[in-house]
Amino acid sequence: MIGGIAHNLKTPIFSIAGALEGLEELISEYDESIDDVLVTVEDHKSIAQDMIDWTDKIKGYLSYMTDIITAIQMQTSNNMEETGDKFTLKELIKYINVLMKYELKQNSVDLKINIQIDEEKNISGNINTLIQVINNLISNAIQAYKKDDNKLIELNIYEKDKNIIVEVRDYAGGIPKEVQNKLFREMITTKGKNGTGLGLFISYTNIKTGFNGNLTFFSEEGIGTIFRIIIPEK
Repeated sequence: MIGGIAHNLKTPIFSIAGALEGLEELISEYDESIDDVLVTVEDHKSIAQDMIDWTDKIKGYLSYMTDIITAIQMQTSNNMEETGDKFTLKELIKYINVLMKYELKQNSVDLKINIQIDEEKNISGNINTLIQVINNLISNAIQAYKKDDNKLIELNIYEKDKNIIVEVRDYAGGIPKEVQNKLFREMITTKGKNGTGLGLFISYTNIKTGFNGNLTFFSEEGIGTIFRIIIPEK
């Protein structure tokens, strides 16, 4: 996680440093042009526009860094008063993108997000809990792929039978049948010595207790796996 945080912050910091160098050059250029009779009003406007473009880029980088820090703060806090009991799908997706970006990139995985309902739709519950469950499912899907696989994960969000469905789908070959019947029981894992089995058990419990919902899956050996988080609409 620390590696992911460092990577996600390093990129915008370097970009801001580059933007500041660009601004310094423009300031120097503008300072030299003040007493130059050959410099036209249009030249001044052009320099000013370049400055505006650079500052807009810096604002974008700062906004991205703020999102990263906010997401990390949310994940390390269990205070409901800080996070509230309602959130939008737009907020949910933003923080998933921020927190999963590094792991996806490190493992050369393409995350395709398909939202078929209004992103401003509210969900009742603790956003931290749902982020943790979805990120756990995405991490499991990442680890299910072999090194040389063509790695694609789909995150689909849609409505069905007055429920919000959040679906994480991979094409990593499926879960062995002997594991499937035990998957949501404590200490059952598909990762051998690298897994404790607690992730899915806790995810299942959190969706049940935190959202009055359900976590189900369908897996076909040789094809892939779909996990569905089912949240009743209120």
